[in-house]
Amino acid sequence: MKKSLILDTAHLLLTSLIDPNDIVIDATMGNGFDTLFLSKLAKQVYAFDIQEQALLNTQGLLLKEHVTNVTLILDSHEHILNYVSDFKGVVFNLGYLPLGDKSITTTKDTTIKTLETLLPKLKKDGFILMVVYVGHKAGLEESHALHDYIQHLDQHLFKIMKIELPFQRNKPPYVILIHKTKDVC
Repeated sequence: MKKSLILDTAHLLLTSLIDPNDIVIDATMGNGFDTLFLSKLAKQVYAFDIQEQALLNTQGLLLKEHVTNVTLILDSHEHILNYVSDFKGVVFNLGYLPLGDKSITTTKDTTIKTLETLLPKLKKDGFILMVVYVGHKAGLEESHALHDYIQHLDQHLFKIMKIELPFQRNKPPYVILIHKTKDVC
């Protein structure tokens, strides 16, 4: 069995969505594993986190792997558009920094605010992929807020996929993919 079927599935989806000339965003760099993965698929990656420890961990990983196509930004994902205006997709691995301070988490308010600013900027075939963790209080609240928000998106512009492990008892994470199917006319 794989270490994390959900994360492996998210990576498989990203492999099919990202082309070598794309610019992508890792909205929650954490320890840098998604950032590193994205760097192997895309021309340029911009990675964001609010914790300096996350940036340092990611920087160390990228240096070790000799990665040069990543820009690390110590700021909240809600400020992405202050740094990047043209991108194909955005990846979120919500929750808290693994092996870090579990009291510092992504929140429903900043995540929804970020979606509200990013979705109108997506071009046709652009995407937002989110791994959502429901095993802690803030994650469960964030999950409910995401469902409330996403169900109101225009179905003519966006196709939304949810991948989950519904029969697991340990509250595993799940994936949400928002794929833009056409540009607004």
